[in-house]
Amino acid sequence: MGASSILRKLEVDREGISEEHSLLVNHDLLPVPPENRTWTKWTYSLFWFGECFSVTSWTVAATGVTNGLSWWEAWICVILGHLIAGIPMIMTGRGGAVYHVPFPVLARSSFGVFGAYWPVFNREAMTIIWCGVQMVQTGNCVYTMILSWTKGISKVNNPFPSDVSMTGGRLIGFVIAWVILMGCTFVPVHKFRKVIYVKSVVTTICLLAFFGWSLGRAGGVGNIVKQGAQIPKGKSHGWVFIQQLFIQAANVVTFVANNADLSRYARRPIDALWTQLIGFTVSFGFIAFFGIMITSASAITTSTGKINWDPMGILAAYLADYSSANRAGVFFIAAGFSFAQIVTVIVANLIQSGNDAAALAPRYISIRRGMIIALVLGFAITPWNLTKSSFSFTSYLSAYSIFIASICGVIIGDYFLVRKGYIDLPSLFNSREGGLYYFKFGFNWRGYLAYIIGMIPAIPGFLHTCGVKSVSKGGQYLGYFGFPLGVFLGAVAYWGLCLLSPVPGGNATTWHEVEPIGTGITGEETLEYMDGVSREYTKDSDNADHKSADASEKVVSGV
Repeated sequence: MGASSILRKLEVDREGISEEHSLLVNHDLLPVPPENRTWTKWTYSLFWFGECFSVTSWTVAATGVTNGLSWWEAWICVILGHLIAGIPMIMTGRGGAVYHVPFPVLARSSFGVFGAYWPVFNREAMTIIWCGVQMVQTGNCVYTMILSWTKGISKVNNPFPSDVSMTGGRLIGFVIAWVILMGCTFVPVHKFRKVIYVKSVVTTICLLAFFGWSLGRAGGVGNIVKQGAQIPKGKSHGWVFIQQLFIQAANVVTFVANNADLSRYARRPIDALWTQLIGFTVSFGFIAFFGIMITSASAITTSTGKINWDPMGILAAYLADYSSANRAGVFFIAAGFSFAQIVTVIVANLIQSGNDAAALAPRYISIRRGMIIALVLGFAITPWNLTKSSFSFTSYLSAYSIFIASICGVIIGDYFLVRKGYIDLPSLFNSREGGLYYFKFGFNWRGYLAYIIGMIPAIPGFLHTCGVKSVSKGGQYLGYFGFPLGVFLGAVAYWGLCLLSPVPGGNATTWHEVEPIGTGITGEETLEYMDGVSREYTKDSDNADHKSADASEKVVSGV
């Protein structure tokens, strides 16, 4: 069997896809069919409550307290930081909610049908790293659950060095979690709506049980809530607060880039709007508050007498008294965390990675195959080696966010300032020269130049985080604002460049969103639009066919 025969067998089902769209589309990248647009405003609000119930979110306030802020200052940083991130998040997700296509497809409008490969690859790399790190946390939850059954798992031979948190027993938990996640890749994405509802109930019960149990054991909330700020000598209280504020925002930059991958399943565009912004901000603040309280009590409730920011570490310490009651309590809470972590990996990492991989090689990779690839690579990168120092790892990811933030800024500028809500759907999948989003050789130079402009101010801060000692204080401080600056400058720079050199088809002059009913791509479906305001159905008369790069002087108006 030759290589060409093997490749043909590996091709995904793309029945009905025409040759002109063959490089850019498979059925997973097309708009979600109306019957699968099932996520409501309650789905999204409960999604964020369930999503933030993870080990990583539990410890978001840890960096602030560790760096000298009081608990309430660190908590305010969590709330405001997620509000700052939530605004661009719903903006990047708007295109997904209206046109029901994922981030990799929307990026073609601003970067070009081939130019979008770089933003997609950039996000894919970040997502796979996060997938691996979240799987380590999931494995730790499974390990703690098994530890409540038998202490034998803690005595498994340990092949790992002492400077990593992974042990032989924890590796068993990691593999179990990995196998469960692999099985979950065979569930269609839109069907996770009910799982999100279940997760929100399970996590609420576990959170309240953990909170009540910990404070009951401690007889109070502990010392963290009583201590004030302890800023290290030589550092400014105000700058520490600002740094931690934007670290909180930058730590969730993947959610900003990922939102269209989730909002595309919205029943109506408005369902993915306000409930996301409110749910995202309030939920992370809510979980951080309980995390602070339980962590503060851990200095009393555990035998070490030290504060422990790891919820699994707290539960494992409770097993010093291996009574039936303690074992049952640890088992059920750890089981809740395990379930929550598994759902988090799926909806926050695997779905997005599947979309990216499908966009990079649509002929051979579906969302499901992309999810499987992410799981394999997430294991292969040995993620436990990436988190030897949790705070250094968090700071690095925060600094790396400047690259993702600028991409998001360009997409926001394109959708809201240049296109004013109108996307010509078939052109997103058209790789022929002369297509509306083909630009020059498939690349939009405006998008790339704006992307670079958005990154420039924060590069000194990024270099400092990576270990460069010669960066000035001013450069370090400017780096703290890397995330909001990246989004703002990326959007404004792109808009300005489009004013100087209008995009093919012209810059829109009026706001007009239209929601697709069909695709117009497979040759079997006609393309119909539903007006985003009146929600009346209208045939897409000539909008999809007559715009081209040759019509660069045409102004899109009233479409």
